[in-house]
Amino acid sequence: MAGVAVDVGNRVECDGALGTVKWIGEVPSTQGVWYGVDWDDENRGKHDGTHNGIKYFETQYPKSGSFVRPTKVSCGMTLEAAVRGRYQDDPTIETHVTDMLQKTINARFVEVVGMEKIGKKQSKLEELETVVLDGWMVWGAGNSDLAKLLPRLQDLDISNTLLSSWESIAQITRQLPSLRFLNISGNKLKLPNNPDELQESVCHITHLVLNNMKGYTWSDLMTCCVMFPTLRKLQIAFNKLCKLGPVPVGLFDSLEEIDIGVNPICSWEEVCHLGTIPRLESLNVNNCQLKKVVFPSVPVNEKTKLFPNLKNLMIANNPLEAWESVGELNKLQNIEDLVISYDENITLYFQEFAFARISNLKVLNRTRLTPKEKRDCELFYLKSFSEDYYSSGGTEDPSASHLSQEFTLKHPTFLKLVEEYGAPVDETKHRSQKSQKLRDLKIELKILTPDNAEREPIVKSFLPTTKISKVKMMLKRQLKINPAAHINLSYCPTKAILWQSSTVFEIPMDNDMKEMDFYSIVSGDTLMVRWQ
Repeated sequence: MAGVAVDVGNRVECDGALGTVKWIGEVPSTQGVWYGVDWDDENRGKHDGTHNGIKYFETQYPKSGSFVRPTKVSCGMTLEAAVRGRYQDDPTIETHVTDMLQKTINARFVEVVGMEKIGKKQSKLEELETVVLDGWMVWGAGNSDLAKLLPRLQDLDISNTLLSSWESIAQITRQLPSLRFLNISGNKLKLPNNPDELQESVCHITHLVLNNMKGYTWSDLMTCCVMFPTLRKLQIAFNKLCKLGPVPVGLFDSLEEIDIGVNPICSWEEVCHLGTIPRLESLNVNNCQLKKVVFPSVPVNEKTKLFPNLKNLMIANNPLEAWESVGELNKLQNIEDLVISYDENITLYFQEFAFARISNLKVLNRTRLTPKEKRDCELFYLKSFSEDYYSSGGTEDPSASHLSQEFTLKHPTFLKLVEEYGAPVDETKHRSQKSQKLRDLKIELKILTPDNAEREPIVKSFLPTTKISKVKMMLKRQLKINPAAHINLSYCPTKAILWQSSTVFEIPMDNDMKEMDFYSIVSGDTLMVRWQ
């Protein structure tokens, strides 16, 4: 800001710390002008704006204020200077950046590597479509002709800078008619007195990033969004929001995606304020503090009127009651893509069951299922909870079922799946008969390892339809054999013929693709296991 007068409200930098000028003047018993600065870092200052009992300015924190000489602070640079320094070989800016880095990391010598290469590669500023100036100490547009400098610019990142007002933002954007993406995260901006007056300067922005806006409340964010009537994407993460509040009618009529992640939001009721956004298709609430998803006024088998077009929901890294929440998510009309965290140790087959419990779900945690795979998940779900279904009043004829409320709440799609695929087998009715058949079918064998005499014989049962390849895998686990070892199997019939007193007649089982009963092996025979 060289050559430009510093006013109260301007942002400044000193030794890597950022602050706001809250007062300018002389302090009694001293000579010359001082700046009263309120630092963003609560421990950076020495007082609360009070000196010798006189209150000069207000501070955010008890010790975030201090008096500094104008020569001790940097007031930053214009956007044009930053662009030339970032994308062209400007030794003046390189020196400025080096000085800032030295102050920030407390190093005496810093070399900005690659500056020459960047300058040569992107020196044609009129061709730039994307400019990233995150952390560059930009204070505003100054007197630059940005329309001539950056005529093709579409994406601009001016996050974590010295910008201090929305008026300074508007002065930049009004000169960049092709601009669509704007990131102004991490800036401490004074709220506009009349947002409507600035709308014409920023209304062409369709993707706005307002992460970590340093003290902004939900109401403040909504006030700023009034200026952006054609927004399609909005990111407002890292803003320490506990509550959201209602969305003003008509504010987000064009909005399709919103990210409110990494905010300490505990209640799903707060998230439901966003449910009135008519065209919202994607919602990110990752890394919040949500404990459950619930639509209490909506009956279990009906759909909520909230979020009518929501297709994609990201709700990972929340302390959710995942099983119950998935059941509630089935009340969303069009949910197709879900990202959610869960504890595999608590809920087995969570992913398979989620595909069955949310009727429209097609993608879960970036895994897309084919229609056949989804059908398999639904059939597996029916089989897995068949016993609960029948014990809760279910019948093979779904129209005659009188399911308990508890079962219906836990399994809201179950009856619909029964109507589509038919009722699962009543396992309780057939269990004893089935168990008896399995006992009759299984082959009980004595397992010996002739080349490892120290191993004790064991007894193990197999189904006669088990393939030899699977038997080998089972024995590797049972006997703790190296998975890479090659196993040879043979068996000795109970009624084996002894050719010599010390010789046992063995039948090799040398075809991995054959089943056990191919070799006429029966219960009581001895299975010989050798490996190398």
